[in-house]
Amino acid sequence: MQDAAALEQLMREAGAALEAGEFGRAELLFREIVGRNPRDAGAWNVLAVIACRSARPQEAVEHARRAHELERRNPEYLNTLGVAHAEAQSLDDAVRAFRRALRGRADYADAHYNLGKVLRKLERLSEAEQAYRRARQLAPARTDIANNLGCLLYRMGRSAEALPLLEEVAAALPQDDDVAVSSALAIRAAEGAEAACARLEAFVARNPGAANARKELARSLLALGRFEEGWREYSWRTERAPEVLPNNLAGKKLLLLPHEGLGDHLFFLRFAPGLRARGATVAFRCSRKLFGVLNGNPALDAVLAEDSIARSGFVPDLAIGIGDLPWLLGSFGTPPPLALRVPEQNLARWREKLPALGPPPYIGATWRGGTKRLADIEFAPQAIEPLFKEIDAGALGGLLGRMRGTLLVLQRLPARAELDAFSRAAGRPAHDLSALNESLEDMAAVLALIDDYVGVSNTNMHLRAGLGKAARVLVPFPPEFRWMARGTESPWFPGFRIYRQEPAMRWKQALDELGRDLS
Repeated sequence: MQDAAALEQLMREAGAALEAGEFGRAELLFREIVGRNPRDAGAWNVLAVIACRSARPQEAVEHARRAHELERRNPEYLNTLGVAHAEAQSLDDAVRAFRRALRGRADYADAHYNLGKVLRKLERLSEAEQAYRRARQLAPARTDIANNLGCLLYRMGRSAEALPLLEEVAAALPQDDDVAVSSALAIRAAEGAEAACARLEAFVARNPGAANARKELARSLLALGRFEEGWREYSWRTERAPEVLPNNLAGKKLLLLPHEGLGDHLFFLRFAPGLRARGATVAFRCSRKLFGVLNGNPALDAVLAEDSIARSGFVPDLAIGIGDLPWLLGSFGTPPPLALRVPEQNLARWREKLPALGPPPYIGATWRGGTKRLADIEFAPQAIEPLFKEIDAGALGGLLGRMRGTLLVLQRLPARAELDAFSRAAGRPAHDLSALNESLEDMAAVLALIDDYVGVSNTNMHLRAGLGKAARVLVPFPPEFRWMARGTESPWFPGFRIYRQEPAMRWKQALDELGRDLS
């Protein structure tokens, strides 16, 4: 009796800790519970949930399996097992667990909802929609379900259907930063960039600390050519944008810090000459991958590899993020890309190699840029991710196959299936030069020598621009600010021809235009 009373007291304490969100203490208590009673399926299930929330997916799977093995027909334990598998990126196992849970309890809203999330990651969008809609029928008041269904419909190009759902969520969560951004992106697709911008401006006025909304507002303003307002928002960090730099920087040593991805480094370095024009000595803290491309660039006094700054002897008076340069300089025009120079030995090597691959003209291709977010925590609501860029490899290969010459795949980390689909659609083999993405001096040499380059926006587009070459860029919706909100050209990339995905997420019009231009 004493042991039973002690165990009951322990369970009350563990439950109270869990209810209070004290997950560390709750985990210790539930571990003690299963130590005393290894057949307590409920305690194993809670430990699986805590492990999921603590980003320990493999441990979560083991705990969830223990709970399931003890009570094999319990749909809640199967649901937890599905979430754990999804966290561990075992998506097919997750689908099986959720479907088994639903066979035992068809009206289980959580299992339908979680199934929808995993099906979306698997790009089985129609099935994901069905799962979300069933979850919403069962739990119509849940904003997380409405939010994820709205984001999915937006992703499927059905913004007119997505918008009422996202507006419903925004009304229920009027201060939620991510919801505001998702709603604004749906407005942009349904009503235009100006309407989205107005919505974001109103939200930021009510919620001045909303960092994500300010970032999206900055993108929207810049895409509309409202550069002064856009750069102010882009530079915002806590409560206001930083103070602008004085016109006289003579004698000052400035260290420029990298910002976001490699393409962004190259994009924002176009503003660095403005610092030297004011008398500053300018160094850039450079990633190893870009060092060979930028070292010795006359626009910079020094290029310092990230792991060698301490040995360089360069002691800056001020460190500045390069993403803040437009605002700090009061530079609201569109300066040209930073001119790049390719090492002569790399150029010579590829002048010799290219003819061995086939006859000119040489056409480079890229179909994907950015990073697809597959590993988001399963307990979190989803948001619209505007910066992943992709077009079907086969569709691009089919168009480029109409051109004479030699096709070169410059895509970073292409899947074997993508390479096969590209070559099959092109009607001839394409040479896989994807490894050059790990040697940007060689990539720059190839980009300097080839006759045409077609693809989505990525680091290679920035390299091509810095080399003074043109390209044909496929711009997904919504467009990154540097490609502007509309039009076939961008002032940031002289000579580049833009082909835009429609707000309905269709590429047909863009590919038709590209096909006409290529022929």
